[in-house]
Amino acid sequence: MIKKWSTTQHAIFDIRDWKLGGRLEIQPDFQRREVWSDAAKIMLMDTILGQIPMPKAFVASTIVEGKLYRTVIDGQQRISSILDFLDDKFALEAPYDGPYKGMKFSDLPQEAKDAFIQYSIDFNEAIGFSDDELRETYLRLNKYAFALTKQELRRADFPGDFLRMAEHLSVHRFFEGSKIFTIAARRRFKDVEFVSELIAGLLAGPQEKQETLDTFYLRYSKWESDGAQKLRDRFLTVVKDLATLFPPEAPLNGTRYKQKSDLYSLVIAIDELRAEGGSLEGIDPEPLRKDLRMLDHLIEPESDAPDCRDYAIKCVSQANTYWSRWWRTKFLKAFLAGSYLRQQPTDDAALLFFRLATGNHMPFGEPTVALCGDCGKETNRHEDEVVAWRRGSPVFQLDNACRLHRGCVNGEKWIVLDGPVSDAPLTFRKTDQQQVLI
Repeated sequence: MIKKWSTTQHAIFDIRDWKLGGRLEIQPDFQRREVWSDAAKIMLMDTILGQIPMPKAFVASTIVEGKLYRTVIDGQQRISSILDFLDDKFALEAPYDGPYKGMKFSDLPQEAKDAFIQYSIDFNEAIGFSDDELRETYLRLNKYAFALTKQELRRADFPGDFLRMAEHLSVHRFFEGSKIFTIAARRRFKDVEFVSELIAGLLAGPQEKQETLDTFYLRYSKWESDGAQKLRDRFLTVVKDLATLFPPEAPLNGTRYKQKSDLYSLVIAIDELRAEGGSLEGIDPEPLRKDLRMLDHLIEPESDAPDCRDYAIKCVSQANTYWSRWWRTKFLKAFLAGSYLRQQPTDDAALLFFRLATGNHMPFGEPTVALCGDCGKETNRHEDEVVAWRRGSPVFQLDNACRLHRGCVNGEKWIVLDGPVSDAPLTFRKTDQQQVLI
């Protein structure tokens, strides 16, 4: 048999007839067993209903006992989705927003049905090739294909208000100036994807990796204007605070907080504190800046400070899981709250402050000998020392805290850190560990 490739055009009713007649194999053994999302299927139907061209499909044709049989080489998901729609297996739900919303194929007006089944698809058709040659064709088609990222697919599958907001906020001058995203990442819309995760986090708290992101795109494809504006304002308020904490002379991109795992938790922590009535207005942010720089120095997998070591590990091992994101957010809130809420730390946050204040970790080459902030004499025994702030301190940060002998504490002069002395791991109150999903 002569081997050849031919370019053909077939209407959808031809493809339906091939399937009904048992003359179409959609998934040969070399095809990937991947499944499109519901949104992808629905938007393909929107493409067809709008008479918009789609890419070519590849099929192989074989004559058996006088009948022509076809095997799909490339285009499996498109053809399967079309046939499923014809069989009423799904309806035109969101993100579709056209005149046939909510309808299955059988519900469409007759004119729309006729236009749908007459829609033509271009095929590259292989004639006379063996199974091995078809497998090689499939591998070549996919080996050199430039696979779309999940975010590139979302742009096609989930058009709407959520996408527009993420794309608009991703080019904020703070992100540009801080060099959060590389040129290569922006080309593949990684910046939009990360900002989408931040928006989802503001809407419903830390999420498990990116598993719920499609749900947010779908839920907020049509976003009530007041709600969208409030979310945008919250986002911009957090970005304004980031610009305050990381001014041009000490930019974000010079710290670990440029990393996606750190920045994600920092954004959620600031937003939560803002929701609790906190702010940076009316205070000197420098003590908080110094604490953040200290953490930047101490947080590493080999850190002498166990709590900082745990934080670093949660940025590497399962960094984007709900639990790691939740824990890192609580860790950072422990430091931010001293300035945002003007409150001294309590519970696990107090334990964290005590261990860092008395651990002699030498964050910036400081001497390990600590002096009592009241009498000036050496203090380095945990059972005989406390951490305190002077009365009238506007903020409660490690930077403006003192170590005191217990005997030097004077309630009229000092506010003492009320926290346990323990080597127990930080839990940040496990009763709070409940993921909020939309």
